[in-house]
Amino acid sequence: MITLIQNGSVVTKEGMQVLDLLFEEDKILQIGHNLKGYDHLIDATNCYVTPGMIDIHVHGGGGHDFMEANLEAFQKATDFHLFHGATSQVPTSISASNEAITAFLNAYKQAMNSNTIKARLVGAHLEGPYLSPDKKGAHPLHFLRHPEFEEYSKWIENYPFVKRMTAAPELEGGLSLGDYLHNQGVNPSIGHSNAYGLTIKDAMNHGYNSVTHLYNAMSTVGLHQGMKAAGVAEMALLEKDLYVELIADLKHVPVELIKLAYLNKTADRLILVSDCLSPAGMGEGQFFLGPENDKVLIDVKDAAYLHNQPTLAGSIATVNQLLKNVVSIGIDFIDAIKMLTITPAKLMKLDHLIGSIETNKCADILIMNEKYDLVHVICQGKIIR
Repeated sequence: MITLIQNGSVVTKEGMQVLDLLFEEDKILQIGHNLKGYDHLIDATNCYVTPGMIDIHVHGGGGHDFMEANLEAFQKATDFHLFHGATSQVPTSISASNEAITAFLNAYKQAMNSNTIKARLVGAHLEGPYLSPDKKGAHPLHFLRHPEFEEYSKWIENYPFVKRMTAAPELEGGLSLGDYLHNQGVNPSIGHSNAYGLTIKDAMNHGYNSVTHLYNAMSTVGLHQGMKAAGVAEMALLEKDLYVELIADLKHVPVELIKLAYLNKTADRLILVSDCLSPAGMGEGQFFLGPENDKVLIDVKDAAYLHNQPTLAGSIATVNQLLKNVVSIGIDFIDAIKMLTITPAKLMKLDHLIGSIETNKCADILIMNEKYDLVHVICQGKIIR
């Protein structure tokens, strides 16, 4: 079936234009005016037509955590985020035992091969376990450890869909880990790190090319070895080649710092991520993060916090909410879309397939009204809503 999206304000690489769009199955066939030869019509008058959004850091949602490591959890969590605009997703683990991480990877493999998953799975993200104890955030301290080649090489060799790993490069073995991941085509990302100054520059020379959730769980300017030094946060803003994630739920990062990141990194290097947890969409209450037998308890009120603590523990926001948030603080709509589509696609080296509306690219398309509410979600050529 060939579908025509008609009269929408289409966000393209050249800007926004009122255009028609034809797609069939998982392929955009034509973009232009007065297009013919369709079987189904979607009227997008007074609506925005954008690429599907890409969430490269998401732990769960809809009451399920990916570390539950079963097909139901993957299906429920990915469906929840797909319904809210994340057509491409990178399920993310937390620091855990080797067995629990392996179970997560096996569940991803099962989900990848299942016909029940409607979202596009574009890789797995291992957040930890090679993180700094000083910047652990919500990660269980007892699972943090130094990188061991025998452990991480098996994950990468046995599960080639692992495409990202967050690590603290200052740990013993951290630079070798970066070299290995880079050589295997995996994105090493600096995160939960207490590194300073030249250590971060060194990490960049060893393959690290992104920073995980800017401003959160990382070093900032202060004394290091008796001298004032820039932390990960400052170096992330300074080094133009580094991509940076940012959790734009307006809880993790104040408005002024979001604007500072946007000013320094621009939409070409700034990526909005949800870092979303299982409680998203479930209301207030007590929930969990991580594998079934090693749960991290989470209290959900206005945001998600570690149980009985003031520490934030990931977000309960969806990508569509991130879009609304950054536009509400004055960031250009087209740039906001870019930070949720083509920029993450470039980091993941998938920009030839997804991330923009172009002829012959994948048919992942969103249609939203003038208030940025989703009207239609199309993923892999299928109309989801």
